[in-house]
Amino acid sequence: MIAAERKKRKWSLNDLQACYQSAYSIVPWERGRRSIVSRFYHRIFTPWVTVWCLIYQRLSADHRCEAVVSYLKSGAVDEMEHQAGRAPLSQRLKSESTASYCQARRRLPLAVLHDGVWRSGEIVHASGGPGALWQGRDVYLLDGSTILLRPAPELVAHYGIHRTQKKESYWVLLQTVVAFCLGTGAVRFGSEGTERQSEQHLAMDILARSEPGNVYVADRAFGIFSVVQAALHYGADVVVRLSRPRASKLYSRQLYPGCDHLVAWAPSRKDKLLVTPQSREPITGRLIYVRLEHPGYRSQDLYLFTTLLDRDTFSRRALVELYAKRWHVELDLRYLKAELDMHLLTVKSVDMVRKELFAGFIAYNLVRGFMVQAARQSASSPLTLSFANCWRRVRDAVFHLAPDAEERGRQWEGLLQSLSRCRLVRRSQSRFEPRQKHYPPKTYPELRGSRTEARRRALRRRLVLAAC
Repeated sequence: MIAAERKKRKWSLNDLQACYQSAYSIVPWERGRRSIVSRFYHRIFTPWVTVWCLIYQRLSADHRCEAVVSYLKSGAVDEMEHQAGRAPLSQRLKSESTASYCQARRRLPLAVLHDGVWRSGEIVHASGGPGALWQGRDVYLLDGSTILLRPAPELVAHYGIHRTQKKESYWVLLQTVVAFCLGTGAVRFGSEGTERQSEQHLAMDILARSEPGNVYVADRAFGIFSVVQAALHYGADVVVRLSRPRASKLYSRQLYPGCDHLVAWAPSRKDKLLVTPQSREPITGRLIYVRLEHPGYRSQDLYLFTTLLDRDTFSRRALVELYAKRWHVELDLRYLKAELDMHLLTVKSVDMVRKELFAGFIAYNLVRGFMVQAARQSASSPLTLSFANCWRRVRDAVFHLAPDAEERGRQWEGLLQSLSRCRLVRRSQSRFEPRQKHYPPKTYPELRGSRTEARRRALRRRLVLAAC
């Protein structure tokens, strides 16, 4: 049904919903539309405009609300919200103030953006076709990261101040766990929590929304009994890396490189079950041990545990190659935090933190959707395209549309052709760089402690100098 819709719709931007569907059907609203309409009576900032502004705010280089108001006043959204007998949106927006837009962001239900992340990831993944599958299965890469927040009172009360062993930090940390589609790189599921919550605990929300038959690939942080048992509880399979001590406990005999043993993973007394009805019965799986060797580098031992028991369909070599693709999750997180500038969120409430986070996921999926369609037209993989280059071209094309429908169609075709040429560089020789960073000289000393207290100390020094 999704493919049929894509054949019918061709870059039509009469309103915001058509824009989402033609620009890869990123945000569907069937579920929450009634609840949205009931909470949003007739205003300038409708739900469609509000969500589109949140996406623009994240994709744009300028994330301030003033930039969004300037974008609306330019008339770029008039075609999306055009209704017969009404003035364009740019004319109805009389004030240059950001108060109306900020109020609309607060009114927008969080469930709309939360459902938009799940649905947009589903559509982008389905558009990848058979190339997005591995051995006929949906594979998701699971990993976590942190996002910086400024110490607003509400955020400090909810998330707490980040503390190290030596001192208290200025920043508040948001913990997030994301599941990326292996074939398309899109965000399928995402969860957030405080720094006090572990990544394994946040992964339970993702596994609970999992569909039967999905395969999750994760590193050693998720290679524990509770995560594997929870995946089985929700009908999913896993390929997780284990630490050497944990692998040695699963198989009492000596492990040799190249082995593939059938083991029963029983929980220890320290293992905690994160799902209430979860069983404590031993898990039957395969323990794989390989030694990776590369000329000029130290050898690396890799211990994998998987619940995929069929050795004919899922050979040892295929599973090792699958885990090697887990590195793409590190790149996807880097794209989110670096290219979309999500390493720091400057909002001041918990509700807006979550909305900014999920809106960023939807904006990321919007770019991934364009990349998948461009890759399909050029008969290549979307993972061979540069996300940074595609993001720049999508941003310039989507938010600067031609007024004429025929011209927009040519603009759409030109965009896809341009994206298909954004190839990643293929280097004949692998680069080697030291894991060090060169910092520019600092003009001002490092701020330690609270900025309010530092402001008071500076004011006292100024008063003392003035008295002298």
